[in-house]
Amino acid sequence: MWIQMGAIALAAVAAVGCAHAKGGRGAGDVVYLDQGWGEAERRIFYRASQGARLVPLGWFLALEREDGAERFAASDYVARYRFIEDRDAKNNPERLPVGFARDVDPATGEVYVGFTCGTCHTRQISYRGARIRIDGGPAAIDVVAFTDALFGALDRTLKTPEKLDRFARAVLKDRYGEDSTRALRAQMEKMLEVARLQAFTGGAAGPHAAVAGFGRLDALGRAGNLLFGLLNPENLRAVDAPVDYPHLWDAPSYDWVQWNGSISQPMGRNIGEALGVGTHTRLDPAPQGAGMHLQSSIRVDNLHLIEQQVEKLRSPRWPEHLLGSIDRERAARGERLYRAHCASCHDPGLTPPDEHGKRFRVATMSPLDLIGTDPTHAVNFNERTADLGALGFGKMGMAQALELGTSAIRELKYDEYGLSAEQRLAWDGYRPNRWRAPRAYKARELNGIWATAPYLHNGSVPSLYELLLPADQRSKRFYLGSTEFDPKHVGLQVKPFRGGFELVTEIPGNSNAGHEYRDGPRGNGVIGPALTEQERWDLVEYLKTL
Repeated sequence: MWIQMGAIALAAVAAVGCAHAKGGRGAGDVVYLDQGWGEAERRIFYRASQGARLVPLGWFLALEREDGAERFAASDYVARYRFIEDRDAKNNPERLPVGFARDVDPATGEVYVGFTCGTCHTRQISYRGARIRIDGGPAAIDVVAFTDALFGALDRTLKTPEKLDRFARAVLKDRYGEDSTRALRAQMEKMLEVARLQAFTGGAAGPHAAVAGFGRLDALGRAGNLLFGLLNPENLRAVDAPVDYPHLWDAPSYDWVQWNGSISQPMGRNIGEALGVGTHTRLDPAPQGAGMHLQSSIRVDNLHLIEQQVEKLRSPRWPEHLLGSIDRERAARGERLYRAHCASCHDPGLTPPDEHGKRFRVATMSPLDLIGTDPTHAVNFNERTADLGALGFGKMGMAQALELGTSAIRELKYDEYGLSAEQRLAWDGYRPNRWRAPRAYKARELNGIWATAPYLHNGSVPSLYELLLPADQRSKRFYLGSTEFDPKHVGLQVKPFRGGFELVTEIPGNSNAGHEYRDGPRGNGVIGPALTEQERWDLVEYLKTL
């Protein structure tokens, strides 16, 4: 069966102008910070196909909005989901947003549009008219709303004769006719059947389940539905534990990645991500005995190419000429507080050299009963199972199932490319493809943390300042979707605005509890002593310097 995974991850913030020189600024231009990238690295990150195929490119360009005849792909409409407009007409003649990539099906020649790493790991912030690009930063898009709107528009087109006729004429061009339109309609119906797997989200868990909104997604939950849901409907689960997109700088150097520290190998991680963003992957029982037969559109060559760019990526430094000067005296006091209360978790050491002489940053894992943050994401993945009986396997944990699936795809593609043993090791990042499901969350180094709001794994705390408050003093409701930066509190503006998404922290999956500095025994969310108001501001000032 063909499994077309839907849009799990996308790009960052609202419409911007064309690129300008690194660190420079011109009228209508976006400012790039010095993160170790030039235009070549950025172009690969934004446009290299992972083999993801959301819909045919011609469909995307011809599709009308569900509520009118205006073009769905128009920049002003797409910008409402916080995609970045890319005006590079030479390399992007269709004016696709940042992170939208073309992929060609070699069997049919059909050109698809899909998503690449830049879609969910590119951020842009605004402050006093300056638009600042953060490459590798967490996206601020609303993936669920975008995919709902896209497939809603496709469904409405099928049900509206005049829309369908305009769509067919635009897509088929000189092949337009009764028979070709009928065939096109059948293609659309088949695509919508698979897309409906994506609708199995928070609503399935009840009307009060957590909804992702801007900048968050339950990617592991959705990937499990999309990869295994067609094998057995009992594999479907409510997707009710959205998390922030993690920032990418330093990611290739860790021994375990993801918020719950669930994946060890870069290639396994990237195959899992590609499965989530819309690849065509075929899973069938093996003709003889147990096992699986598979085909996949995943481009592991480009996954390796993209990984090489991310290895060059540096964290962004606070741009004082744009966001204001750092108070060095206050920051020095904050550094002493950081060393006393934060460094033990957020300054990881290195692993011993492995058999290849490689060392990696140690992912510091904080157990749920210590950190006290919302447990839903970690618990869901820890407890979830997948029935792979259709493939000749039994029921197993989701981590084990995804390890099995990604390893099979990796071997298939490595064999197709004829990679040597040494090449396979290099593409693997010299790490085995292991998956696990701890009841814990990962504490990363905090370099560039100023550019990654909101905070905690589920984005439930709007600023660094609020993160240093006791949980009962943090905002219980605030709005996501603004790109306007708040340099004082170090976060994004969270006041109500038209088109914003209200995050309600009382909903399970959205809790802003835990990671507290307050007096009391350590554990159950208390990680340090109560801070004075001056100490909080001193720490915030120091965190700007990282």
